[in-house]
Amino acid sequence: MQRPGQRVRLEHVAHLVMVASGKGGVGKSTVSVNLAVALAQRGARVGLLDADAYGPSVPMMLGVRKPQAGAGWGATLPLGQRGGPTLAPLERFGVRIMSVGFFIGEEQAVAPMPDVLGLMVRQLLHSVAWGELDYLLLDLPPGTAEPQSTLCRELRFDGVLLVTTPQDIARIDTAKALAMFQANQVPVLGVVENMSGFICPHCGQRSDIFPPSERPRTQLDDVPVLVSVPLDPVAGRSGDQGQPIVVGVPHSPVALAFTALAARFAALLGD
Repeated sequence: MQRPGQRVRLEHVAHLVMVASGKGGVGKSTVSVNLAVALAQRGARVGLLDADAYGPSVPMMLGVRKPQAGAGWGATLPLGQRGGPTLAPLERFGVRIMSVGFFIGEEQAVAPMPDVLGLMVRQLLHSVAWGELDYLLLDLPPGTAEPQSTLCRELRFDGVLLVTTPQDIARIDTAKALAMFQANQVPVLGVVENMSGFICPHCGQRSDIFPPSERPRTQLDDVPVLVSVPLDPVAGRSGDQGQPIVVGVPHSPVALAFTALAARFAALLGD
C-alpha cells in the first residue's frame, strides 16, 4: 500500500522520464516523438504518453488517429476507482502510444480545472496496458503547474529532459521549470536546445536566428546541453505528414541530432 508522501514506480517500466519545457512553442512534442522513435530504432521497448491536454500533438506527428470501436479499447476508469489497465496503446514506428488527443476531436478545445488535469493524466497513465518497457516518455504541457505537480508528488521518475530554444525568453521560463523539478528532487538529465540555428533548404548553410544572450547566467547554464537541434523546414513538414524526421529523412542534420540524443539519453540512464 502506498504511504502518504511515498512516490511509486510504474510496474514493468524500467525508466520513467518526463519531457518538459517552461515555455510553449519550443518543439517539445517534436523532441518527444523523434526521441521515442530513435530509441525504438536502437532496439529499445518504448512507450510515449502525450499528456498535453491543451494541445495534444503526438497523434498527428505520428500519423495515428483515434481507433474505431471494437479495436480492443475500453473506457477509462472513473477517477479514484481501482482496477487494472483497461486501454491498449497503439503502436507506430515501434513506439507504444497513448494520447489525450485520442479522446477528443482535433479542433476540440479542452480546459480542465488544474487539479483535475493532474488526476486525469495520472489515471490515464495507470489505465494503459503498456507491457514491458525500457523507457516510458511523458510529453507534458509547458509550464510548472499541472499535471507536473501531481506527477512529481506521486510517481518516482528517473529524470526529466528540458527543451528550450536559444532565445532568452524561452531560457528564462525553462530555468523556472528547472527550479520546480529540482525542488521536487527529480533528476534533470539535460537540456535539448531546439531550433539552434537555421539550415537553408537551398544552400545548406547554417545561420543563427536568435542573437547571443546578454542576460546574466541562470541555473540553466549549469545543466549540460545534450544536443543542439537545428531548425529545418523538413522537420516541420515531417511532423505535419505524420512521419518523424528520423524515419522520413534519417540522414538529415536534424535526424542525426535526434539519433545522437537517443544515444546520450540511453547512456545517462545506464543503458
